[in-house]
Amino acid sequence: MEAKLFDGETPFVSTFDFHKDRERAPHWEQPAHRGRLERAVQFVHAAASEIWLADGDNDALPVTVVDLGCGDGGLLQQLKQWPTLIDAYGYDFQPSNALGWKERGVTAVRLDFVANWTAVTLAQVYVITECLEHLADPHKMVQRIHNRGAHIIASSPWTEHAGSHDECHAWAWDVDGYAKMLTDAGFMISGVEQVGMFQVMWGRP
Repeated sequence: MEAKLFDGETPFVSTFDFHKDRERAPHWEQPAHRGRLERAVQFVHAAASEIWLADGDNDALPVTVVDLGCGDGGLLQQLKQWPTLIDAYGYDFQPSNALGWKERGVTAVRLDFVANWTAVTLAQVYVITECLEHLADPHKMVQRIHNRGAHIIASSPWTEHAGSHDECHAWAWDVDGYAKMLTDAGFMISGVEQVGMFQVMWGRP
């Protein structure tokens, strides 16, 4: 199941005007979000390890990981524990999140990565958690990631539908619908985890 929850081409919840005055949300420290973020971190580590080992070189460079819609940097902070394996960057356009980047000591840039995709660092793994459901065209974003030959780690709620959803969301999927969006773009699903109300998926290119 996939449900479009807005009329027209661009939902207000995908715009800078919607996000410009929103408060910082420290999801890593929030019990409702911690489990799905921990699973996303595990998937990132698995994907990066696979890529690094496939290189067959003990002097291989770290795997580049980009967190799209990185929020206040909670996931990026966790990836710092593997500095020889992962080199991580983030992008987000909500102003309040910048303070979190400084506090957590992570590298992130204020950027509308949807409108400025060519400015986004080329990576081997892209993370996009709790973000696709806000976009005007999530299918296009998933396709863009696949076109770069990268792995994707994505998460969104699996319990929402047209009759019941967060008012901030423009799309809703069940597990089958979410997987279909990834496979339609060309990904092979390597991991699926339901953590509370969230679904976390790892797709190989």
